[in-house]
Amino acid sequence: MIKRILSETKYRRLLLFAAAFCCIITACAFFASGGRAFFAPPSWVSFQEKEISHDGIWLEVSDQKAALLGKDRTTIWQSGEELRVQDGFLTDIDRDGDIEMILLLWKRGRFGDHRPFWVERDEKTYSQHIFIYDIQKDGQPKNKWFASDTGIEISRMKLLEKDSAIILTESRDGQNLLWAWESFGLKNIDNEVTFLAFGDNIIHSAIIDYACRYEEGKFDFLYEPFLDEIKNADIAAIQAETVLVDKASAVSGYPSFGSPIQLGEAIRDAGFDVAVCANNHALDKGIYGIDVTDSFYRENNMTCIGIQSSGEKSLRPYEVISRNGIRFALFSYTYGTNQPPSEKYPYVVHFLPQNEQQEKDFVRGLKDARKAADFVVVFVHWGDEYKTEITDEQRAVTDLLSEGGADVVIGTHPHVVQEAEEVTRPDGG
Repeated sequence: MIKRILSETKYRRLLLFAAAFCCIITACAFFASGGRAFFAPPSWVSFQEKEISHDGIWLEVSDQKAALLGKDRTTIWQSGEELRVQDGFLTDIDRDGDIEMILLLWKRGRFGDHRPFWVERDEKTYSQHIFIYDIQKDGQPKNKWFASDTGIEISRMKLLEKDSAIILTESRDGQNLLWAWESFGLKNIDNEVTFLAFGDNIIHSAIIDYACRYEEGKFDFLYEPFLDEIKNADIAAIQAETVLVDKASAVSGYPSFGSPIQLGEAIRDAGFDVAVCANNHALDKGIYGIDVTDSFYRENNMTCIGIQSSGEKSLRPYEVISRNGIRFALFSYTYGTNQPPSEKYPYVVHFLPQNEQQEKDFVRGLKDARKAADFVVVFVHWGDEYKTEITDEQRAVTDLLSEGGADVVIGTHPHVVQEAEEVTRPDGG
């Protein structure tokens, strides 16, 4: 019995020692952080490092803090230790002619000093907030509007290029929201985008003959059943597999396609916004067909992707278009062409990578597009014709697309509906 009591006493002493040790470690961590609360925001949060200026005022975001600097770069103001700043911006958010500072940040608890009267106690865990300050003439910030809680987990935030008074946020689950100042505070505004894709658009001789015999050479009848869908979409894309030609002698069907310029007019008149042109028939009419096709779509205010005119001397891998404040980077690639590519004009058709160096450039181009746009959409001409199964080559390309950060991949070429899969990118998207 005596031995048992002594053992229990030793056990209690060990527990007390462990508890005291934990308290000492906790205190050391607290004072080592300069009194800053060491309870951290979630591990998924990416804290930005940046410097931006506006009218002689500098905003510096670094080490989870924000600071305002004057023209001589001396510190005017710095965020408190209780705040962990994820990102920051300077802009005229309320359109009153004066600049404001917007901070995306984390702090313990959902509310501030002026919490709602019905809240008895605030949470002790970190929550995300958007704070807005007026910048006064002396450069000092003045509290303007503090969101008690963002309500969503914002992974990144930016100002729209065309309207810096509108904020675009992206949540962890990929949801994009636009925010604008209204009366007193930020309000979510509509930013839904409908994206429609058609294809494969291949004009065989029988279609050309029908248009000439019964439609006065016009091709509008091809798209008439879908005009409502095209009109109602914010972005309507068509995989234009056959190139355009402007000479009657160049018009032809299978196996070397050349479609009358009237086909392009029908595509334009139907309301399509994007012509997707990288495919195995892109060089059926040589450089001539590329130049006619590219110039027609561009002159008619359509976005043409996957091909470039012979006059361009450098690769332009993607185009960016914007709808409802959301920017889309659009790519178009093909596995190859039926006619050999031209060494003199290496950029007229965009090909999938064929070696290790090209794969690195391919991934780098996708990553660059992510910085320029909110969504990356890639059209890929791949797979086996009339086969619903996905090939090993398609999976290998998908790995590269995933590594580069593509959001949506739209396949063309098989002429049948293949399997569809959702793939998790290395970044979790």
